[in-house]
Amino acid sequence: MKNKHLVLLFLLVLLLGYVGRRLPWRCQSDLRSRFITAPEAVYRIQISRTGQPDLFIEHTTAGWMAEQEGRTVPVSSDTMAALLGMLGQPAFFKPLADREGAAAFDSAAPIRLRLSLKDRPEVLLQFGLETPGPDGPWTLVRFAQHKSVYRVRGAFRTRFDRTLDDFRSRTLLPFEAEQVCRVAFHWPPDSSILWEKIDTANWQLASTSSMEQSPLPLQYWLNAVSQLHNLPFADFFDESREEEWLSLSVAFTACDGRTCTLRFFVLEPPDIPEDIQRLRRQGVLRLPRYVAHSSANPHNYFVLTDADMAARLCAGP
Repeated sequence: MKNKHLVLLFLLVLLLGYVGRRLPWRCQSDLRSRFITAPEAVYRIQISRTGQPDLFIEHTTAGWMAEQEGRTVPVSSDTMAALLGMLGQPAFFKPLADREGAAAFDSAAPIRLRLSLKDRPEVLLQFGLETPGPDGPWTLVRFAQHKSVYRVRGAFRTRFDRTLDDFRSRTLLPFEAEQVCRVAFHWPPDSSILWEKIDTANWQLASTSSMEQSPLPLQYWLNAVSQLHNLPFADFFDESREEEWLSLSVAFTACDGRTCTLRFFVLEPPDIPEDIQRLRRQGVLRLPRYVAHSSANPHNYFVLTDADMAARLCAGP
């Protein structure tokens, strides 16, 4: 009888082991963990996307710098603190079954991250599809150390789906058009006019002549300038031909004394960039003809994609 009990106990243990191996892993419930335990140790991030050049973000003696296709721009410490803080803060991880996870992860081209840390091993991970949820977005994640796929609470794919242009300033006018109190227009070679605001709503020409002109065209012109946001970068622009292509230079003075100069260029005939693909990635499908530059953003030139508006801007008020 005793032997029968031992046999039954042995069979029960085998049965429980068999069933336990086929039950869903009990850690399918959310786990709280983090991608890196020491974000302050990260000194280099490589972001790779399918069909795109790699983006490198590295900490140098001059601060954080981003580099892509040979072009380098600084990255603010606040931006990097937000990115590294996202990787270092605790997040909810939910492991997926192998087949389910692999199928879900393969539904979108991954964004691959290589994190280099001081005195620590590299961290390699991939961000897959990002989906919304009632408690916020979730991102599919896979680590290089193993092939398991996790759903992680947070918009990780969105935050790291970056190009160099995302770190470049697109500022043209550093203050609102309503704050401008003085506008000086100069058309090469020697045509100029000056407008000054006489109160909160009215403008007048600053001229010794008796000529009068309605300020409405100026107001329309300023309204057009205020719409110049998020313009594509004109990295193809040949700075040595600025004088040849300059159409209009406009000096703005704000009521608080701040100044800014905008210059508008007309490329005749339209200059053909060597790298058309870079423009296409920015959404520019036609050869650019109009380019703008701001003294508030001296290292960048911008494509004016709306040719009709650009022509009106170059003509002045």
